[in-house]
Amino acid sequence: MSREPKPGAGNPDGGNTTTDPVSGKGWFYEPTLIYDVPHEDCIVQEEIFGPVLAVQLVDSDEQALAYANGTDFGLAACVYTRDITKALRMARDFDAGIITINQYFAGGVSTPFGGNKNPDLAVKKARKH
Repeated sequence: MSREPKPGAGNPDGGNTTTDPVSGKGWFYEPTLIYDVPHEDCIVQEEIFGPVLAVQLVDSDEQALAYANGTDFGLAACVYTRDITKALRMARDFDAGIITINQYFAGGVSTPFGGNKNPDLAVKKARKH
C-alpha cells in the first residue's frame, strides 16, 4: 500500500503485493484489514478500490450510525446482528443507497444502485421516467 495509516490506526494485516502463482504476472494486493481507523482518516472518507476493510471501533449504536452516515458517499450500509429489532432500527436510520442485514449486497450487477448524498453518484442502471 502506498501510505501508512494515520497515527492511532492499527497496523494493516495483509496488503502485500502479490502475483499470479501460475504466470508470475499481475499487480495484485492481498486482502487487507486495518484496525481501529480514526473516522476522519482518508481510508474511511474516500472510496478504496481494492480488497481493503477499515475497521472502526464504536461505543454505541448511535456512534455507529454517526460514523456510517458521516461520509460524502452514502453508497451502501450493512448491519450484522442477532437482534432483528436493532437491525431494522439501524437500517431505517442509515443514509445509504443499498442497505442489507446479515448479508453483503442483496442485488446483482443489473440492480440499480447509487449513493444518497453526492449528486455525481446518481442511481445507475435505473429506468428514467
